[in-house]
Amino acid sequence: MSTGYSSTIDTYATLAATKAEALRRSPGGFFAGAILAGTYIGIAMILALSTGSGLEPGVRPLVMGATFGLGLILTVFAGAELFTGYVMYLGFGLAKRTVSVADALKLILVVWIGNLVGGIILSVIFAAGGGGAIYANADTMFHAYVQHKVEASTVALLARAILCNWLVCLAIWTAARMTGDAAKCIAMAWILLAFVAAGFEHSVANMTALTLGLLVPHSSIDIFGMIRNLAIVSLGNIIGGLVFVVGGYLAAAKTDAVLAAK
Repeated sequence: MSTGYSSTIDTYATLAATKAEALRRSPGGFFAGAILAGTYIGIAMILALSTGSGLEPGVRPLVMGATFGLGLILTVFAGAELFTGYVMYLGFGLAKRTVSVADALKLILVVWIGNLVGGIILSVIFAAGGGGAIYANADTMFHAYVQHKVEASTVALLARAILCNWLVCLAIWTAARMTGDAAKCIAMAWILLAFVAAGFEHSVANMTALTLGLLVPHSSIDIFGMIRNLAIVSLGNIIGGLVFVVGGYLAAAKTDAVLAAK
């Protein structure tokens, strides 16, 4: 495991430049990767909701958190383009000037839209199949779950979203500093358990959850509630990743030069 911070920062800054080049060379292929990430996080959301739907409220958050890590593991190891992770990549890329502001804005927008398309596609297919345990227990759990997301105040959603992507980016950052695929999987799953169990807001997971909320019989939310949630939560996810992970480790990396000089 690396003890310094600069090498990890440089790795992600270089990755940002690589992603910008990939978008320029193959926009269709890049967009397909973004769609895949939306489906992978959506699969994890469906798994978490399915396993938690019939449980008592006291244990439900822990079980949902313990299963949600599948989404990030699939994204990292199978390969896909995830909005919340891109906040960190592009933040380091902008700080190290490996990408321009225009490139960063284009990347983050394309990835966000691709993730949304993936979440919607997955949700439509899952709903067409009957909605499984999620829809079967909608009156006792799912309706309340999605209503809570659309009815929460702006400040609450923003705060939960900031905390969420602090942890998601930290999971990706931590895995990059570890050796061994098993260790990486355990670290990512454990860190993501914290944000799900604590009730934080992940914009890409919400793309699937709220689309399912629109498609469920006798839906209790509307499209405007979904748009509001995604707008606020996406902004909060950006703030959380940029301030607490990118900003935090750029500041911490200043110690690398001090130690190297000794």
